[in-house]
Amino acid sequence: MARESNWQWRVTPEVRGTWYPSNTELDSNGEFLYLSGQRTGERYTLGLEGYGSSQSLLTSYLPTANIGSGLGVPEPGTTLVIPASIRQNLGYLSPSYTFTMTPRTRLELNVGYTDATYSHQVQGGDVDYQNVTGSAGLMYAVSLTGSLTLRAVGQDFRPDSGATSKTYGLEAQWDGKFSETKQYYLRVGVGQTDFSGSVSGAADVSNSTNWTGGAGTHWTYSVAEIFLDATRSVAPTAQGYAVNQDQLRLRVARRFTPRFAGFLGLRTIYEDPLRAAVAPTAQVQHYNYATAGFEWRVQRSLSVISAYDFTDYRYGGPSGQANAIHVSFVYEPHRPAEGPAITVGY
Repeated sequence: MARESNWQWRVTPEVRGTWYPSNTELDSNGEFLYLSGQRTGERYTLGLEGYGSSQSLLTSYLPTANIGSGLGVPEPGTTLVIPASIRQNLGYLSPSYTFTMTPRTRLELNVGYTDATYSHQVQGGDVDYQNVTGSAGLMYAVSLTGSLTLRAVGQDFRPDSGATSKTYGLEAQWDGKFSETKQYYLRVGVGQTDFSGSVSGAADVSNSTNWTGGAGTHWTYSVAEIFLDATRSVAPTAQGYAVNQDQLRLRVARRFTPRFAGFLGLRTIYEDPLRAAVAPTAQVQHYNYATAGFEWRVQRSLSVISAYDFTDYRYGGPSGQANAIHVSFVYEPHRPAEGPAITVGY
């Protein structure tokens, strides 16, 4: 981590390995790199978020309860893949820019780019894709504790096979503060998705109209943190079609002593394909995920994290459940003496 008076950068590498003693064919590994940066000027703020990953996908590539994005920013969902040994390489970058026009108005610009490739592709499995998102909004400070933003949004989803989709729409969002450490937002919008290309067995369509929205709150205390967020959006999937995605995220963390903290996380995802534009065999997908664990800070820079995870997934008719226990050792050479209750997103 590097920091100066008007800018800061954080780069976090991570390596994960999973071993199943009785089912070694399901063993997996992954390498990840997270990037976060911000530069501030007298009237502007320039930010950059991103990550890169290379990981082996299990028979079912499932979500977790990690909070990887802020309020109102849906995290990438997931899609079941066929039983095959596939490795995914994924890159994501999202620059943002805000400019204060007057003491009560601000211009906000955001762009996001995702590129996903797979080691090999088979019929009915994952396909390579690129997804570009963008938004431009005008924020007006109604009061000292609340602001209203009107925003135009767009998305261009291009799978290597299947129907290309372009989504564009309008959103209205209210951001409020209960206090400096307690914030919330409410959002509602409408969008239209246009399709090009064709999928075998699918009817020809020109567009699909969808509504979007969100509501959430984030409370931060000196020894605890509460995060709750519900969103609805049009999202891409690795199976080559767009979906209406409903997502709920909950995370609670609390430090009980200076060296010991506990956490609880929940996440549910419901994905409904835009059926008019995809093959009739596309299925509704529903995932539920829960985790609970603790972090023991052995030293300021070294901690031990243990967690129990439970996953329930439903893909059309088939369904299944999974249980896992994780033990991790985390080294943070420049961790501040006083930080949040949980410093790593497990």
